[in-house]
Amino acid sequence: MGHAIPDITPAELRIMKILWRIGSATVGDVKNLLAEEGEDEPAYTTVMTMMKQLAEKGALDVEKSRQPFVYKPAVRRDQVLTHRLLQFVHTVFDGQAGELVARLVEESQLSPEDLKRLEEKIDACEKADVEVKKPRRKGGK
Repeated sequence: MGHAIPDITPAELRIMKILWRIGSATVGDVKNLLAEEGEDEPAYTTVMTMMKQLAEKGALDVEKSRQPFVYKPAVRRDQVLTHRLLQFVHTVFDGQAGELVARLVEESQLSPEDLKRLEEKIDACEKADVEVKKPRRKGGK
């Protein structure tokens, strides 16, 4: 799973989420699960085409030793979600992550647990920033 993170469309992301959840599947398996989750039933050929494109992008590995082929994720969920989030921050918020966080805090119904996690992350970042900026003494003292 050391691949570069490919650009994944929203429709492809739905497929990836299924495969991250179940591990591996055939096109038919994914088609059935998409139909269970969505409002419309996707065509088998549409799902097959998207999974083939995901494999060509390096997002899926394909086991071709049996029929039907079995697909599994070649990239981790956290890597793809981080990549997409950074793209979103760059595109929508001009790279200003703080603006995104402020907007989420203002507009979302964050639980006390969510707010505590945010505070802990901010504290950890501030502490790490202070550690980086400490001047080093010559002579190891």
